[in-house]
Amino acid sequence: MPRIWTCLCKLLLPGGLIPGHARLAQYGDKPGSGIDITAFFRFACGCALAAFCTQFTVAAEARLDGRLPGSCATLPAPAGVKFAEAPAWVKSRDLPTYCRVTGTIAGRTRFEMRLPQQWSGRFMMAGCGGFCGALIPDKPGHSNTINEALKRGYAAISHDGGHEAKSWETHWASDPEALELWAHKILPVVAGTGTELATSLYGREPSYRYFSGCSNGGRLGLKAAQRYPELFDGIAAGGSIFELSGIAGLWGNWLILNNQNGLDSRIPQSRVPLIQRVVMDSCDALDGQADGIITDPRVCRVDFTAALCDAGAPAEDSCLSGPETQLLNTLYGGVKNGKGEVVYPAVAFGSEHYVDRWLFGAPGKPAWGVQASAGYRQMLAMDLSEKDVPAGLPTDQMLDWISRSAVPALTDATDTDLSGLREAGNKLLIYQGWSDPLIIPEPITHYYDKAADAAGGLQQLQENARLFMVPGWGHCWEIPADAPDRFDPLLELEQWVEGGRAPEYMLARQMDAAGVETRSRPICSYPLVAQLEVGKDPDNYKNYSCMKEDRTVRRSSGERYLSKRGNNND
Repeated sequence: MPRIWTCLCKLLLPGGLIPGHARLAQYGDKPGSGIDITAFFRFACGCALAAFCTQFTVAAEARLDGRLPGSCATLPAPAGVKFAEAPAWVKSRDLPTYCRVTGTIAGRTRFEMRLPQQWSGRFMMAGCGGFCGALIPDKPGHSNTINEALKRGYAAISHDGGHEAKSWETHWASDPEALELWAHKILPVVAGTGTELATSLYGREPSYRYFSGCSNGGRLGLKAAQRYPELFDGIAAGGSIFELSGIAGLWGNWLILNNQNGLDSRIPQSRVPLIQRVVMDSCDALDGQADGIITDPRVCRVDFTAALCDAGAPAEDSCLSGPETQLLNTLYGGVKNGKGEVVYPAVAFGSEHYVDRWLFGAPGKPAWGVQASAGYRQMLAMDLSEKDVPAGLPTDQMLDWISRSAVPALTDATDTDLSGLREAGNKLLIYQGWSDPLIIPEPITHYYDKAADAAGGLQQLQENARLFMVPGWGHCWEIPADAPDRFDPLLELEQWVEGGRAPEYMLARQMDAAGVETRSRPICSYPLVAQLEVGKDPDNYKNYSCMKEDRTVRRSSGERYLSKRGNNND
């Protein structure tokens, strides 16, 4: 960019702190009787430069090591931070050149930050999955990683949640400080460190601060919106374990009680294709399209006895035994207490594509969801000085543990009061797969409905917080969906925060093995759903409209449990 244009940009945007359009509003909308030459010059130039001024100003300032306001090689460590190695520029074939910084915060939290040579002025903190315990900066997609943000010029930071362990382990939670750090204090700790490092290298604070995370990262995103609403301009929270006590506690424990036989699942993996066919035969066409995608699983009714083996015939992959049929009805029927009452919603119909990894596991190896639930039960046991029960607890006992423990109030992100977010003017974008077997999807819709009530109505809530339920999508891109699942929540959030355009839908695409798009769908802002226009191509998102669902929606009796919760934010 020629030096003269860089100078003009700096006249319009002193310090690069205010976007061009905001600066123009100050000069152009201000009434007056005379003509301010300086203001007129800024307005005229700004009309031509506002679209790209900020980008090029920042790029001109962030050039090479030794020519920045700060130097990568001699970047000072913030207070309480110890570098693992000297910061250094990294050149990569797949990523823009960046300054790599690794170390620990307060001797507890490992982090890695990547600061691009060509900076957009934006900062992003990533979440961490499961119970954390490791750094995953290079994981593909938007699941608790930083590279997608780095590619767009973000200075981005990842972390390990404040401890080192496998993602389902919770032995570290015996330390109350470690538990509180993981539960929510990690947010200001890591965001503060990242902001300070960016400010040191680029010579100014970030113009915008974002958070993006999925699974436990999604839980952290909701914690940020509820406890630290001024910390981030925009928050993307996906596949959120926002109600750990319900998801890992009640549902996970129920799964262990009913579907575990030692290390193996009572439902063999070989039955999964059959189960999937039975579900799709019953539910696929309820939305008017037989396309392998269930738009809203709450409307489904499935009778597994349709696949029951003939009397006396052995259970094979083409049919189900009587006990298998009963077990499936139990798992899809919701978590029940000792009186037979449903106290938590069931796994959603349509999630069968993903159950091997999350619920059934491989022979001799429990599924991740089973291991994580055992870890949460251990967390409760340590808090209550109770003896853990490896095989699982009766539901009534689990409810008792949850009610007596201080852990749920610390870890659950169920506070429906988002007024702090509204007062700060910041944005929250929530997204959840309808086919996620690990994170039961129905509770997040119930949370959002209650948050709308607390905000004074859906319209008021949507000014700052929007929910997107993704048909056919599983858990955080861990397994490719047989449905349009390529969407960019960070981009949508960015346009909302900086451009003022609230997303009515997110565009989702499906790709084949060669990377060629096969179909696309709009993911509508909840409670609207995508409905195909009559006679139009179902594989093109342009042929859909976001409309109210015209079917009676099943509400689970598990809402009685959900409705008792919702304001844990101490």
